[in-house]
Amino acid sequence: MSTAPTRRGRRGRGGQRGHEPRPRIRTRELRAMELAIQGWSQPQIATELGVSQAAVSKMLRRADERVLRDLVGAVERHKARHTVRLEHLYAEAIRAWERSKADTTRRRQRKSQPGAGGAANTVAEIVVEDQHGDPRYLEQGRKALLDLRKLWGLDAPQKVDLRATRDPYDDMSEEALREEIARHARLIGPAAPLTSDAATTDPVPIEGPTDAPVTSTPVSSPEKDTDHANDH
Repeated sequence: MSTAPTRRGRRGRGGQRGHEPRPRIRTRELRAMELAIQGWSQPQIATELGVSQAAVSKMLRRADERVLRDLVGAVERHKARHTVRLEHLYAEAIRAWERSKADTTRRRQRKSQPGAGGAANTVAEIVVEDQHGDPRYLEQGRKALLDLRKLWGLDAPQKVDLRATRDPYDDMSEEALREEIARHARLIGPAAPLTSDAATTDPVPIEGPTDAPVTSTPVSSPEKDTDHANDH
């Protein structure tokens, strides 16, 4: 018994009621983007297109993402194209620099001194001159390399983390600071208390000269001794 093949239902592709063709969906998205550029609000666009405001939001988001992808791709293509051109300019400048260093050959003629017969002869000479190269070609090559670095952002300034140079305790709360102080105190350990014996111990004498004043023994005057003798 043969059975007729069953017809499968067509899968929806989005849009209203889930079965609109893609060209119609794209046309509605372009119309929504055009109205948004003109300053229409999303509710106004929804009323104009006969859809909900949420649908308008999705359409605009998809349009923005598509435009962003296109712009990113266009920028990358432009960078690649300019890179090839700048590399070509650099190569041409270096080739011209190498050619400018090549030796030059020129011919010149001079007349010799007249001989015995009185007639002067013409002598042809070939002169080879050394060249040091034209530095202007190197300058053009350097400019091409500089433009390449700018194109790819190789000269962008590096970001500096300012928090790396700050005090690590600045962002700690008061409670965290107390805990940190207690932790350091535990690491250091308790200090040894001073005993009374240590406090009353005689100091160690210091050898060598000291700054203490020197006391002298009083000496009686000879005049006074004489007076006492006369009295007796």
